[in-house]
Amino acid sequence: MTETLFNAASGGVLSRIDSRGKRGGDLYDWSLKPHSPAPGSSLHDDDVEFAAAYPLLLCGTKAVTEQTIYPVMTAVENLHTAGVLIRRRRSHRQPHLSEVLGLCREAMECAAASIWMLSGEDRAERLDRCLRIELEQLRKQRSFLQLSAKAETAADSRYSPEHRRMNKAHRERFNATLSRSESAYPAKRPPQFSQLVEYSASWIDDHVPLHDDGEIANNSMEHSSTLFYSYGSSFIHGYKWLSDYSRGGAIWTMLSDALAVSINMTECAACLFESAALAPGTRPDIEHFPKRFTSTVATWSTELFGSPPANP
Repeated sequence: MTETLFNAASGGVLSRIDSRGKRGGDLYDWSLKPHSPAPGSSLHDDDVEFAAAYPLLLCGTKAVTEQTIYPVMTAVENLHTAGVLIRRRRSHRQPHLSEVLGLCREAMECAAASIWMLSGEDRAERLDRCLRIELEQLRKQRSFLQLSAKAETAADSRYSPEHRRMNKAHRERFNATLSRSESAYPAKRPPQFSQLVEYSASWIDDHVPLHDDGEIANNSMEHSSTLFYSYGSSFIHGYKWLSDYSRGGAIWTMLSDALAVSINMTECAACLFESAALAPGTRPDIEHFPKRFTSTVATWSTELFGSPPANP
C-alpha cells in the first residue's frame, strides 16, 4: 500500500523503474549467442583490413568485431542483473539502490565504448580506434602480468619451478610483442570512460534511433548521461555526498533516469553492431533480437555503413 501511494504521488516513478528493469533484459538472449558479421558487411570488411594492417598485434581475424561485441554483451549482462534486482524489490523488501545504479554505470561505460568504436565516419577511423583500444588493452594486460610476477615471487611455495618458468617465458613473449607493436603502430591513447560516455551520448542525440518512443528525442542524452555518470560515482566509490540531493524520494527518480540512459545507450550499441554486421542488400532477421529494433538496424545499415536497402 505504501509503495502504491508513493508511486501515485511521484507520477508513476516506480512503474517506470519496473518497466525499464524488464526492458533491460530484452537483449539478454541475443547477448548469449553472438554471431559473426555477414560476409561483405561493413564489420566483416573492417576485420579483414585490420588483420592485414596490424599483424604484429596477433589479435586474430575478428579484432574489430570482438572489441565491439564484447562490451555490448557485458553491458547487457549488467542490465539483466539490474532487472533481476529490481524485481526482487518487493519480495525481499530491499531496493538494491546502490547495486542497480552501479550496474547501470558499468553498462553505460561498456556500451559507450562500442558506440565510439563503430561510429567512426569511415573505415580508416574505425580501424584507428580499434588499434588504440587493442594497444591499451595490451598495456592493461602487461600491468596484470607484472603483478602476477610479484605474486609468484612472494609466494614461491604456491608455484612449482615449472609453473614459474612457463609464466616467465609467457611474460617475455608478451612484452616483446607489445614492444614491437607500440614501435610499429604509434597511436594515441583512447579516451577516458567519462569522455566515451559524453561522446556516445552526443552521437545518439544526433542519430535518434527509429525505435525511440520519445525518451531520447524529448531529452538530451548527453546531459542525462553525463549527469548520471557524475552522481553514479557516489555509489561506485562509496561516497556519501549524493545523500544531500536524494532525500524525499528523489533517489527513485535518479534511479529511473539512470536506467533510461544506460538502457538507451546499450540498445543503440547493439543496434549499431547489428547494422554494421548486416549483409548488403538484406533485411534484419536476427534470432533473439527484439523486433522493435528492426527499423533502426535497417536504416542505420544503409545510412551509416552504406549497405543498400533490400528489395521490398
